[in-house]
Amino acid sequence: MKKLLLVFEILMVSVILVVFSMGLSGNALAASKIEITFWNGVGAPENVVLTELISKFNETNEYGIHVNEEIMDWSTLYTKLLLDYRVGAAPDVLTMQQSALTQQASFGVLADIGKLAEEVGFKKEDFVETAWEGTQLNGTRYAIPLDMHPLALYYNTKLFRDAGLDPDNPPKNEEEFLSCAQKLTKDDRYGFGLAYSGGIPFRIWMSLVWQHKDGKILTDDLKRAAFDNQIGIESLQFLQDLVYKYEVVPKEEASPDDDFVKEIVAMNITGPWAMYDFNKYESLEYGTTPLPVIYDQPATWGDSHVLVLTATDNVQKMEAGMKLIKFLSDESLIWTQKAGHLPVRKEVLESEEFKNLKLSKAFAESLPFTHYYPPIVKREEVFGREATSPLVVMIESVMLNRETPEDAIRKAADTINQILAEE
Repeated sequence: MKKLLLVFEILMVSVILVVFSMGLSGNALAASKIEITFWNGVGAPENVVLTELISKFNETNEYGIHVNEEIMDWSTLYTKLLLDYRVGAAPDVLTMQQSALTQQASFGVLADIGKLAEEVGFKKEDFVETAWEGTQLNGTRYAIPLDMHPLALYYNTKLFRDAGLDPDNPPKNEEEFLSCAQKLTKDDRYGFGLAYSGGIPFRIWMSLVWQHKDGKILTDDLKRAAFDNQIGIESLQFLQDLVYKYEVVPKEEASPDDDFVKEIVAMNITGPWAMYDFNKYESLEYGTTPLPVIYDQPATWGDSHVLVLTATDNVQKMEAGMKLIKFLSDESLIWTQKAGHLPVRKEVLESEEFKNLKLSKAFAESLPFTHYYPPIVKREEVFGREATSPLVVMIESVMLNRETPEDAIRKAADTINQILAEE
């Protein structure tokens, strides 16, 4: 009996020593299971890709971490985040749009992740500068960028050939763009697709404003609109002229993406996310190229999906959340290959695997001159895509020929100035 007791005691001591050593080795997460919640706000169909990556993390991570994923649209995510945080039910990790960081940080729901980011090996020099700098505010790091998605020009290579145009030389400036659009416009087919409402049209207009040497959307202090001038008017006039002067855009077009797939329009400006759907159509032959430089310099609008942690005193969950963020960042090539969004890790951009993604090249070339929305708290009120948002109203009124560009610009600027005065 004494021998049995001695053996039992030795075994118990051995178990204790093993557990203790695991804690000392910094592998405490592996010692016990830990569950964290992840909110996926990325729109369909790309959210499926993110779900696949979460499943891969659950199956392969060595830390004993299990991620419970919830999928929701952006508007629900942002509204629910603040409400759930106040009652102690916020997620541990979530996706967010870079353009929403200022607002969400002002609510106090986001964690300062600077130290944790350093601990897992994130470095400034490993990322595209715009993306890295755009995920910190006033010196505080609130997020890690997952991607960037600037606008670029899609064009139908078959229709280019049919019109006697060289698909290997897409338009690079105003003259070439207008010439191509006019040659591609014939019978029931149009050279260019442009919706009258929604988010893409005013983002195109913003891109044109930024293409002017002195073009700005807001003043440097972010307190007033800066487009109520000849630059803003000229940029808006250009879009209106595409419809009424050059007649290269379908009247009252609702969905340029659908028309591009149906070959009703030969050129279309949108983001890299569109490739996910376009690639489903085997008969669709298309290429991509950076936005033509209509004015002084290359420029385009863009945004990013970023990864954040919510503010909490639970160090274990924050560490687990950062391990998930590191995993998703390391898998950004898969994110690019399947979802179409541009990686912001330089090593991925420079990899042979990415270079083989020919259709992504134009977007990668656009990264150095991609502009984010100005960082304001009332982002949604100023840059929202709803029918009542000031920039949506501005574009629609001009495209429907209800107002002159001068009047529409003035009204939009006045509305935005009122919104910013309330911040």
